[in-house]
Amino acid sequence: MDADQQPPLAGLKVIDCSRVLAGPYCATLLGLMGAEVIKVEAPSGDEGRVWPPHQGEMGSSFLALNLNKRGLVLNLKKPEAVEVFKDLVRDADVLVENFKTGEMEAFGLDWPTLQALNPKLVYTSISAFGRVGPKAKDPGYEALVQAYSGAMAITGSAGGEPVRSGVSFLDMGTGLMSAMGTLAALLRRGTTGKGGKVEASLLGSSMGLMANGVANYLLHNSQPARMGTAHPQLVPYQAFPTRDGFLFVAGGNQGLWERLCRTLDAEALLSDERFSSNQQRVNNREACVEAVTNLFANCDTEPLRVKLREARVPCTPVNDYAAVMADGQVDALGVIVSGEDPDYGEFKVPGLPFSISDYQPAPPKTAPRVGEHTREVLLEIGYSEEKIDRLNEVGALG
Repeated sequence: MDADQQPPLAGLKVIDCSRVLAGPYCATLLGLMGAEVIKVEAPSGDEGRVWPPHQGEMGSSFLALNLNKRGLVLNLKKPEAVEVFKDLVRDADVLVENFKTGEMEAFGLDWPTLQALNPKLVYTSISAFGRVGPKAKDPGYEALVQAYSGAMAITGSAGGEPVRSGVSFLDMGTGLMSAMGTLAALLRRGTTGKGGKVEASLLGSSMGLMANGVANYLLHNSQPARMGTAHPQLVPYQAFPTRDGFLFVAGGNQGLWERLCRTLDAEALLSDERFSSNQQRVNNREACVEAVTNLFANCDTEPLRVKLREARVPCTPVNDYAAVMADGQVDALGVIVSGEDPDYGEFKVPGLPFSISDYQPAPPKTAPRVGEHTREVLLEIGYSEEKIDRLNEVGALG
């Protein structure tokens, strides 16, 4: 293979015993960058497998979150299976897990134990609230942590009820944070020769992803309110209704505000002292939003979008998935990838959300069926056919 096309993480071995979203996404990102990823599941399989919709036995979201992995089943309630897991870890570079706090310790697969087996191992542990503190053992899911962390309190319409974000941004964001932490630990290993434990949590990710608002609270005791599509620090910066839909306008500075007004023949707004600066527009938010709403009310979305874009005012219709996929920009970025699956045939799913110069990833391999590669993987680490059969007999492999 040409050196330029060598995958960035070629030669790294990742053991993924995580489930559902955050952990699997972390491991898939590593796999899409060339790491060998072995997904270890209980006999019942990852809970994410049952999430609809399905084609045959494969769920579309499970497929997208488990690309480029081989599947192995281990019943970790059996001591024989725990020993197999340890054998897998002996020559691995990374372990990704998101068991409840205390479960890996109960299996005898905690960080100190595995570090002693493999000092170069990077042990990436993902949880809802973190592995320490009063909530360390509390169960946690995306929406629950959105509520706990304050994200839900600032999401929704003004005066309305709190709303769960339509994007699982904490799970997916934690997957990204975990992958970044894993890569940082691997980079440090190149200097120290030692692995390390990476701990990521949905709560920690929420604090990081809300850094702007959290800093305003910590430094100014400023608690943002629910504002729908609006922005607490900029006006106008939200979706406005048109005659046939919605158009989001990002009037992020004074020049954009002035261009917006001139383009829509609303120069009178420029002489209104209430709107003379962004701070004044924030102070007089309701009046400013009402003025812009009135300007948009009798306009159709697409002609208005064209007119504002020609005036270099950032704006976009509020797209659904079909509209954004048809626009061409997503295709231009190359972030949608195609592969082959026994049930779906040719499929398209999101791939790496970034690119690397002079490197074009190979088409992804589909997600594994439960235990699809168990025998293959165990043969590779030196197990005989007879030993694998014995493990099957005692229930260690499902």
